[in-house]
Amino acid sequence: MKIKKAIKEWILPPGFLKLRRYLKESVRSGFPGDDGNPKKYSLPNQQNDLRSFKEKYNGQRCFVLATGPSIQKQDLRVLKGEKCIGVSMFHLHEHIDIIKPIWHVLAPPHPPFKFDTVKKIIDSSWERYKDFNEINFMLGSFEYEYSYLNYLTTQQNEFLKRFRDSVYFINYNKAKVLSEKNFDREEMWNIEENPFLLRTVIYSAIQLANYLGFKEIILLGCDHDYLYDINRIENHHFYSEEQGFSDRENLSAFDRERWFFEYYNRWKDYRLMRRYLALKGVKIINATEGGMLDVFPRRNLEDFFH
Repeated sequence: MKIKKAIKEWILPPGFLKLRRYLKESVRSGFPGDDGNPKKYSLPNQQNDLRSFKEKYNGQRCFVLATGPSIQKQDLRVLKGEKCIGVSMFHLHEHIDIIKPIWHVLAPPHPPFKFDTVKKIIDSSWERYKDFNEINFMLGSFEYEYSYLNYLTTQQNEFLKRFRDSVYFINYNKAKVLSEKNFDREEMWNIEENPFLLRTVIYSAIQLANYLGFKEIILLGCDHDYLYDINRIENHHFYSEEQGFSDRENLSAFDRERWFFEYYNRWKDYRLMRRYLALKGVKIINATEGGMLDVFPRRNLEDFFH
């Protein structure tokens, strides 16, 4: 075993080893479940089933709404009446009552984030969405002490009272990294079972959009521009750090090698997503104002409304 470990440490790049250690730290025990495994999709006693949404919007288009600063440059009121999927803290957008996303997606919490961050996300989601007639939530989960499921089932919160029948948990415990060998396997895209590993919440939104049957997936606010200035560890969103939650502690642990490793893999994963979805007749289009993401064809937001 010592020889095997030495070979791994000698051959594998330091960035890969750091990421592997990071992921191991992210999957700790404490996730509710009688058999030690995560509960899938729903809260206890919830009767509805994610499968009722499969292919519900077959052939339609949707907009995936991320939180990059570029969102401030675009008039999103044109999205009124469109099918939209918000991610992360997008619900803080000033026109959320006009846009009215039909789904909101949250990636699994991970170290160093704890219940104070989870509470802020959940409470602000409730505040912004509490009067919506149609909204569903897809919450990613790892086996992690400070998961959304742990929070919602152990803490008093208005969110659970209001949205109990609209929350679906996705199990990322056994998620595999996308590769040239597996990207076109149906099971990799099955969010009911073992969806592929996330590097950003945008992956979750694309997985969900595919599951719902959308044939045109349009990205907004996907700036992905951290490499322009890797020393900038805040102000990566359209909202202020005080409104949302701070990335300072998380991003301060990233060195140059980690950033390069992260972005190489994001671009690779996006390329594989594009290839797989193209086989199914699904297009991903990037309508973000600026940013670095060049994997998908570009269009201006206004072009979709002429």
